[in-house]
Amino acid sequence: MKAATQTSNSFISLKSAKTSKIGLRSEGSIHYHVLADPASNLYFNITGNDDDGYYSKELISVDSIEKLLKDIKPNVGMSSSVFRKVFIGQSNNNPAFLAAILRSEKLLKPMEDAVKKHCLGIDLGKWKSDMLKLSGKAEKFLLEVPQKSLPKSVDPSNDLDDTEFDLLQPK
Repeated sequence: MKAATQTSNSFISLKSAKTSKIGLRSEGSIHYHVLADPASNLYFNITGNDDDGYYSKELISVDSIEKLLKDIKPNVGMSSSVFRKVFIGQSNNNPAFLAAILRSEKLLKPMEDAVKKHCLGIDLGKWKSDMLKLSGKAEKFLLEVPQKSLPKSVDPSNDLDDTEFDLLQPK
């Protein structure tokens, strides 16, 4: 149940929104899009964090979320960590950020006795249908694919002495 690994940029943005974080000491908002591909599969894509903390920019398949939640009974509490399974990226922020998004979309709601616990909200099937109705007004979305950290290229004109420059040359 990992995030989608689409390489095509043939997505449309059905919705762009932001939501507050869940944590009691958390500040700022999480920015996200609800996307659809040509086959009408839906995805969440986290696109920003007001506090500059790390988050994964990967696509999160709504189908993988649905599979994860299918056996959860109404009014049974769960922690955000249950959503770790739908991510490839390992940021500790990912599950809580997704839970905040799902709460914003009313797919989850807070437990009355525990602010960090969630229970099921509105029907996911109806939500998916309602989202897809927005496709006529949707805009094309260019997915920002995260790149792995690459070593900085070495410019010999930088202030390297001859010994340092020689060490950086291929043997």
